[in-house]
Amino acid sequence: MKDKHITIIGGSGGMGQVFSKYFKNHEFQVTIYARDKTKLKKVAKDLGVTFSTSIEESVKNADLVLISVPITSTIDVIKRVTPYLKEDTLLFDITSLKSEICEIYKQELRKYPINCLSIHPMFGPGITNMKNYTMLSLEVGGTKNYDILVRELLELFESDGLIIVETTPDIHDTKIALTLGLPHMVNILFLNLLRRSNEPLNEITRFTGTTFLLQKVFAESIIQREMEMFAEIQMENPKFLDIIEDLQSLINEYKKIIENRDKKKFYELFTNALEYSKNDVHFENSYEYFYEFMRILKTKNEKNQ
Repeated sequence: MKDKHITIIGGSGGMGQVFSKYFKNHEFQVTIYARDKTKLKKVAKDLGVTFSTSIEESVKNADLVLISVPITSTIDVIKRVTPYLKEDTLLFDITSLKSEICEIYKQELRKYPINCLSIHPMFGPGITNMKNYTMLSLEVGGTKNYDILVRELLELFESDGLIIVETTPDIHDTKIALTLGLPHMVNILFLNLLRRSNEPLNEITRFTGTTFLLQKVFAESIIQREMEMFAEIQMENPKFLDIIEDLQSLINEYKKIIENRDKKKFYELFTNALEYSKNDVHFENSYEYFYEFMRILKTKNEKNQ
């Protein structure tokens, strides 16, 4: 795929910059487009790539077009650019929801001789090495050259150690509600519950054990990222409401167990969680992983003192 031209819409954002660097390093001709012209020009200069202030002009000669914009803007961008794409262009996105996106792709494919793919990199903009990270892939369809073009792109990712997992829109959105929406929610609620104690976090941390400290680090690392992304992943995914309802039910059940000092029910709930966890391939080494994280954290703290 060397020397091919890729346009990245939303190229000045966090993930847009990740993929701009990535494709430039693989000798693609990279053009980025974004609405904020000042930031666009600065990022293009910093990355050493071309920029365009016209979304239509930016995609006309592209072999590949990557859409890296918020979930709520992705459909509008797809509809806006497809009339300007040349034949056989591979159009793909990295949005965190797929059911509606894939349906829009199918509609556009009835009108234009292009190719559509939806991917979801399971990492954030802080990544420096993609090796052993997961990339979810949802093939949609396109021209007679579809299989060749998609395979070239996915093999490029695989050559850098990315693990490609093929899935479907419904399965994707269900799993993402569990693997992204749920941990985001738990950590946002964790910090807000601490805030409601009216105790300064530094003061609470003085009394901390290993479990609390690690949970706090996870929560603080999450809360520093883009609020809009977290809101969209939870609010735009209808599957996530089911998780909230299950959580409410579980909390009510837990409250009754604690109020009634029902050790039998507590043991049952605890044992159910334990047995479920035992099926996980990481289960046996989880305690070892826990203390390895703690060792790293302790070493970092000692260096900063």
